[in-house]
Amino acid sequence: MHELDLIPASYKERLKIKRWCRQFSLAFVSVLVIVFCLKFVIFNKTTAFTVRVAALQKDKQTSIEQQQKYNELVAKEVKLRKELEVLEGLRGGPSAKQILLAVDRVMQNDVWITQWSYNRAGEITQVQPATVQTGYFIIIPQETSASPNQQAWKLNTHMEISGQALDHSSLSGFITNLVKQPEIEDVKVINTSLRSYISSQVVEFKLVVIINNQFKDDHV
Repeated sequence: MHELDLIPASYKERLKIKRWCRQFSLAFVSVLVIVFCLKFVIFNKTTAFTVRVAALQKDKQTSIEQQQKYNELVAKEVKLRKELEVLEGLRGGPSAKQILLAVDRVMQNDVWITQWSYNRAGEITQVQPATVQTGYFIIIPQETSASPNQQAWKLNTHMEISGQALDHSSLSGFITNLVKQPEIEDVKVINTSLRSYISSQVVEFKLVVIINNQFKDDHV
């Protein structure tokens, strides 16, 4: 005996459609949830990446600024070193005390000094091909000079000595020994003359002692 199906076919069809719609809705909601989760993850990663990029750019900018500051400091150091070299050159050479000690080392009882003067001066001169930075020529940095040409400060340091010697031989020996001293570059005889006393005769002299500006000695 066959069972009678009292449910209309149209009703069954509606139930089937509702079931499909429910399944589609669940699938759609699941897709939306998955998309939202992916979007959230991607957003977080993008934000973290953006922060990282900003930090790297900031570090790069900081590095560039630090490099610029470092280059500026190096340039200032080079300039200061050049200025220091000029000042050291101007201060170079023996002092008046050292020169007097050098003179005293070679003086004997047959030579007397009656007067002396110490002169330290200089003049600006153009740098020649043979000019080097010695005790006589001090190269002036181009940026500190108003001249378009390279200039140097030519030192002219000397001591003038007047005195008396027992005779010309004594004076000659004194000059020879004086020239041998490391503080002395050269000795020029300006003039000599005989001076007579009641019972003796002496040689009066005037010398120019050229100072060795390259001399360096920290012990005096």
